[in-house]
Amino acid sequence: MDKKAQVAYYEDLLDQYGESYLALDWNSPESQKLRYKVFKEIFIYGKKASNLSVLDVGCGFGDLYGFFKAEGLLSRHRIKYTGFDISPKILGVARKKYPDAKFEQTDILEQRYLTGFDYIFCSGALNIRTTDAGSHFEYVKSMLLRMYDLANSGVAVNFLSEGALPMSNLEDLNSGRYFYFKPEEILNFCRFISSCYILRHDYHPGDFTLYLLK
Repeated sequence: MDKKAQVAYYEDLLDQYGESYLALDWNSPESQKLRYKVFKEIFIYGKKASNLSVLDVGCGFGDLYGFFKAEGLLSRHRIKYTGFDISPKILGVARKKYPDAKFEQTDILEQRYLTGFDYIFCSGALNIRTTDAGSHFEYVKSMLLRMYDLANSGVAVNFLSEGALPMSNLEDLNSGRYFYFKPEEILNFCRFISSCYILRHDYHPGDFTLYLLK
């Protein structure tokens, strides 16, 4: 990943759209919330369900924290939330929007000495391509490995699915800004990380979520 290009991409959207879901490249607040609903279900499968430390990688405006709070999950699961992002401007919005949450400007691939978290979430942060397709997929694999290494109970990540594209466009897959993943390729890689994983492709035709469990 070209980190400078990634930061510039989102900060340009922030300048264009302000503190809107569009600045984070979401289609709608509803689609964002739908993905969060799938995320919370990892607590059903994980080995720990209370007194949870949670890390949100690529947290954006911290809306996963807002969702957990609105759903009563912060108190129900006794969640201690931390959000990481690499954009200082985006984090500025997050801190203003959710002053009671903890946010840090941190790249988990560069910061080697991090304390583990019970659950790690990553929503949408792996879908923007700033390098060639092959390099981007290698970056995604390194992120999955790092998040799994830091997690005590599980990791939940969502991806754009090639199912979002018409069949006629599949030959041009990943020639543009967005990276569309083949679920089977993600599963093949997951077999090298964990023997316990779940892939959810049942909530949106153009999106799937991976749970990596310990």
